[in-house]
Amino acid sequence: MISNETDPVEPIETPHGTLRTRPEVVADATFLFTLHASVKAAEFAMMPVAEPILRQLLDMQFRAMTMSYRTAFPAGRFQLITLNDAPIGRLITDSGPVRFHIVYIALLPEWRQRQISTILMTQVLEEPRRRGARCETTVALDNLASQRLWFRLGFTERERDGANLVLEWRPA
Repeated sequence: MISNETDPVEPIETPHGTLRTRPEVVADATFLFTLHASVKAAEFAMMPVAEPILRQLLDMQFRAMTMSYRTAFPAGRFQLITLNDAPIGRLITDSGPVRFHIVYIALLPEWRQRQISTILMTQVLEEPRRRGARCETTVALDNLASQRLWFRLGFTERERDGANLVLEWRPA
């Protein structure tokens, strides 16, 4: 469970090794950019642009996303997901008195589809469960893998717009 920004999720033993989170630090910037690029790879692969321009676009998008999240969630927890102490992903959450918001979760491609997100998010959901708080997340309509994760964890659709679903989970 996460109790504050400096306390990581309790270590979780998985078939792949020990899963942990820790607060992001400045030295993580290169990894975080690499992760962002991997998440956006398919989207950007369709753009007929030269590699240097593609890198600039990814960099601008990464900086804008990071600034946007830090502005919108000033008390948020910006964490690195590690497996056997090696970074494999990013988790951003924001906790209020009656709502727990999962802002962002991403894993490197080689760690997707291995139940790591399910294992981690099951642990993360212990905080809102303990507090009796609802939890929400927003997922792109075309992100079917993320939708499967959230529905598997018991989230339900609360609303949708032209691009996103807002999903909600309530403790039993």
